[in-house]
Amino acid sequence: MARGDQLGVLIVEDRPHFLDRLADAVSAGPGFAVLGTARTLGEGLRLLRWLRPDFVLVDLGLPDGSGQALIRAAREADWPCATLVISLFGDEDSVISALREGARGYILKTDSSQDIVQALRAVAEGGSPISPQIARHLLALLPAADAAPAPQSSTVRLTRRETAVLELIAAGYRRQEVADRLDISLGTVGTHVHNIYRKLEVTSNVEAIAAASRQGLV
Repeated sequence: MARGDQLGVLIVEDRPHFLDRLADAVSAGPGFAVLGTARTLGEGLRLLRWLRPDFVLVDLGLPDGSGQALIRAAREADWPCATLVISLFGDEDSVISALREGARGYILKTDSSQDIVQALRAVAEGGSPISPQIARHLLALLPAADAAPAPQSSTVRLTRRETAVLELIAAGYRRQEVADRLDISLGTVGTHVHNIYRKLEVTSNVEAIAAASRQGLV
């Protein structure tokens, strides 16, 4: 829950160095407050119920279990709670399963403090931030991960601008970078993304990339 005009964040990470860095980054970000930290899944689940945070930053590889259990718990909570996975590069095989469990985004521990705060802000605004390094692997990973692809649809048509927006997102660019490259406003990018989601019947960047790839749209 928010503390005044701040949004509460729970951080679950077993490595002290990364935990401290994440806590410092979130604390320095305007509008966010670290409500608590945990180094195990069990402690994270306990603090989730006790603190009722707005956001959970969670690593998947915890010493007593997978962070996916915490993602599920946050998704099923009786208050709005969004989960953002933060992991090391090389864990790309976990991306799809984490997002399917309900994670709203997937970023890297090596991302800058500013990027981490921007990712939290993007989630707060309804976005699904993905680190560029992770995004570049998604098109290769998704076909193998999707054992039962969604049915092909011959009726979906993206405009040239929507296709350009989606291609840049698939390449790992953030919305502001997409706006700068296409010389359009950030709001216009948001409108295109909303239309893409609606046409493809998806709710996240990752699902949009997967659906568009299966249908030959990107």
